[in-house]
Amino acid sequence: MNKTFTVTYADEPYKTTTADGNTFECTYTGPRWILGQVDRDDDQVREAGRSDSSATDVALDTAGFEPDAYDYILLDANESDAMAARCAYMTDEYTHPDVDDYSEVISPATGADFTFEHIYEGTTGMLAHIYMGDSLLYNHETSTWTDPVLRTHNNTREQTLATWADQAAGIRRAISSAGDAHNTLTDAEKTTLGNHATWLESIPTEYADINHWKVPYPETVLPNYVDPADQE
Repeated sequence: MNKTFTVTYADEPYKTTTADGNTFECTYTGPRWILGQVDRDDDQVREAGRSDSSATDVALDTAGFEPDAYDYILLDANESDAMAARCAYMTDEYTHPDVDDYSEVISPATGADFTFEHIYEGTTGMLAHIYMGDSLLYNHETSTWTDPVLRTHNNTREQTLATWADQAAGIRRAISSAGDAHNTLTDAEKTTLGNHATWLESIPTEYADINHWKVPYPETVLPNYVDPADQE
């Protein structure tokens, strides 16, 4: 079947605000009936069976599925736009027009402005792109749906800054005199690594008000090195 519904997506990637009213039309192209398997522990819903013929198709018979840890619910994509959207999310069977990519001019504290770009999917895949995985929920006790939530970044700014700081510290140790026992770096390689460490150390101030996923990581190919701390 084909059923078209409207999807609202975030003002920018990895954020959940929708003040700009960004939308696209999405068409579900999968089977009309989907048997949803509901995990009783976390209410997550996944596809267990499907049919295009009828709601009483043997493929939708719950007798053939695990009854102890799961409940089952039959979804009819033709029932409503919301139900078609849930079926599309579960099956990944849908199409949509090419959504405009996101771009933003970023101004670091001292460096030159640059353009951050985020590429959206072509004509399929946007639901998996904009929503968190396994976030479609069905409360079997209240018989209510919680629709998928907009995707946020997997790592927090604090986690990412800590990783970059650790990397900078490791480079400093590798290019120090103590690191010479574990590395055979040339002076040029040490300079390349030192410059990269300096850049890493500058991030908290140079990109203080900029989302960490927008920081333009250098394309410089770094020499291989051994952090002496890893050898202790």
